[in-house]
Amino acid sequence: MIDKPQILTLNLPEKTNSLLKENNYNVYAGSLGKLVDTNNQKYTHKYCSLNFDFPPNIHEFDIVIVDLSNEEHIPYREEDHIRKANKSKNNSYLLSEHPQTIFDPRGLSAHFLSDKLSDLIKREAIIIVLQDENVSFTYEFVEENGIHPKRNGQEEYSIYSFMPFFPFAQNKYGKETNVVLKSSEFKSFLEKYNNDFSYETTYNHPKIWKNEERIPNPSFFPLVCNKDDEIVSFAYLEDDYGLYLFPYLKENSQFVLNFIQSIAPTIHPKLFPFSTEKKWTNNKEYSLPNHQDLLTEKEVIKEELSSRIEQKDIEIEANIKKYQFLHEILSESGDELVKAVIKFLEWIGFDDVKDVDEDKEEIKEEDIQIETEKGLLIIEVKGIGGTSKDSECSQISKIKYRRAKERGKFDVFGLYLVNHQRHIPPLDRQNPPFSKEQIQDALNDERGLLTTWQLFKLYFDVQDNIISKEEAKECLYDFGLISFKPANLIEVDIVKETFLDGYVSIINVEGTTLKKGDELYVYKNDSYNLVKVLEIKVDNKAVDSVSNGEVGIKTDKKINKNSKILIKNLP
Repeated sequence: MIDKPQILTLNLPEKTNSLLKENNYNVYAGSLGKLVDTNNQKYTHKYCSLNFDFPPNIHEFDIVIVDLSNEEHIPYREEDHIRKANKSKNNSYLLSEHPQTIFDPRGLSAHFLSDKLSDLIKREAIIIVLQDENVSFTYEFVEENGIHPKRNGQEEYSIYSFMPFFPFAQNKYGKETNVVLKSSEFKSFLEKYNNDFSYETTYNHPKIWKNEERIPNPSFFPLVCNKDDEIVSFAYLEDDYGLYLFPYLKENSQFVLNFIQSIAPTIHPKLFPFSTEKKWTNNKEYSLPNHQDLLTEKEVIKEELSSRIEQKDIEIEANIKKYQFLHEILSESGDELVKAVIKFLEWIGFDDVKDVDEDKEEIKEEDIQIETEKGLLIIEVKGIGGTSKDSECSQISKIKYRRAKERGKFDVFGLYLVNHQRHIPPLDRQNPPFSKEQIQDALNDERGLLTTWQLFKLYFDVQDNIISKEEAKECLYDFGLISFKPANLIEVDIVKETFLDGYVSIINVEGTTLKKGDELYVYKNDSYNLVKVLEIKVDNKAVDSVSNGEVGIKTDKKINKNSKILIKNLP
């Protein structure tokens, strides 16, 4: 065990205490006191005593760590609150009476601790505080004098009463924090934990008088602020001691250990004689050959990297703006959904896409019109929280026949497009969201049914050359439940077996020819993928092509068993 520094922990979790001891630190695991469940019922009370655990020689310790967030409870046992030895004629207790059901001793214990810390901070020492909400408790003192107990006044104390310096502003909870230290090892340390920080309190930046002017206290250093630039963590460094108040961490063992091991020794080297014996070697005056040049080169690399990251962030934002419509077709409703769908239709190659929903008439109109070589494509677009009613699916039929009558010919195609269950992720939605009856009715009425989730997936199928834009556009004229299928596909077989983790598949070839280098379409779970044939084997012999029989094909991508294999029937 390392003799120095001597560390007193108060209310630190057992895991954190154990980790410090495992790393050979000299630790006294004390306590401000545990909360007592008195469970007072109506018209009842209990006498309580403080249950703190302070070593008698606190003034000799070097570091005190207080975890105010650890509210461990213990049951009330009368024998724990009876004085075993009493030299006076009176017994003094603290009264806990209904409606109080939990006795928290930490406020009064913190007040007693403040006196004991006053000697410690006259020399170099460290106080580390892990914050919680600033709460105060009123303690009522009772003296048992014979059979007649006497109430002896009340006093109020905060759990922060021990703090030698406490520029408290307000209780305020939040989780968005930002490390505000200048670039340093301490800053890097705090940033490592920043995503896990939350805070319960905020603090003012104290000021002092200097030359008849009030200026910010130079001993006070904000460490972490919230998104409103309010201080939620600080260090206060006097000549004789350092006070560090940190945000809340659900699991603080590594944070405390790393601070003691890496950060505190650089700020308070005298307290860590065994870990700072060679710290002087880091000073510039004792640099090794080439060391300063290498450090300069390192800073240049960091600046270049920072510039590249900044540029990439700009590109990412531009990309999000460019393709935001793909997310909008899965999340929006109303006009915003219609505008996003129009962007998709324009991307896929339709010209003169009209938003007709802006000019509402008494008779309900479609949302989108597209005049094409095949005729007029009209689209009703819906964004809903559930799935579609029959009337919603069929509304486009009435509009379709109205438009056909206006045009004097039956070249009008109707499509109902829905962003269903839009408040949940698309993979968790009911797909397809149409009943068998709704699909059959659409076939009978010669109109289409489609979801925006299908459009989203279609975008990437086009990008991957699984289906062309022209092929996709043709599918939009279909009836019933629309499916985006590549045109002119011939089914080869269904995969019977796979080997080499799916890169080798066994199929039967009949009525077509497979060649080395061919691109195959793999269909499973309502989606297509493209794979390339790298090798063909018949009876374990490599061949360039095959037209009949059982073969093994090796592909550049994995194929799952029971997948359907198709090939393009080229003219």
